[in-house]
Amino acid sequence: MECELFENLLSPYLEDELTAEERLAVEEHLESCADCSVLFDLMRETQESLADFPQAEMSEKFLERLYEIPQRKRKFRLSLDFLGRPALQPYMAAATILLTVMSFYLFHPEKSAIDKSINRQVHLGYSKIGKLYSEAETFTTSLGEHKDNILDTVKRKQPFGRNGD
Repeated sequence: MECELFENLLSPYLEDELTAEERLAVEEHLESCADCSVLFDLMRETQESLADFPQAEMSEKFLERLYEIPQRKRKFRLSLDFLGRPALQPYMAAATILLTVMSFYLFHPEKSAIDKSINRQVHLGYSKIGKLYSEAETFTTSLGEHKDNILDTVKRKQPFGRNGD
């Protein structure tokens, strides 16, 4: 843990950016720790070898282009790139299928016949539901006289089909 602290201080030490107290602590640690000392020697060699490289000179035009980059990013552009994300693809496929079916329905030459057929099926469904309700009502009325016996039997039953006896 102590070495991690001093490893973070090696670069500022090399650049002479530490206070006198921190500098003294780093020097003491480098004398006692061989690993950090080797790391510091490598950092110093790298700095010395990089110092021999000439600095690249940049043209004014290049610098102007670099300074323009932030302004270009601030401009608002409408982008639909998010639509290509893989997470949205199933939704896009479902929407495509739905729109295709709707377009076939809306622009079909016999749309009125389709509407009549749909209405007929809906009314048939409603009439079947009505019949089921009436049959259920007659069934419950016919069970009315046996209601107390059925409730007693159900109360006596225990979970998993075992009797209360």
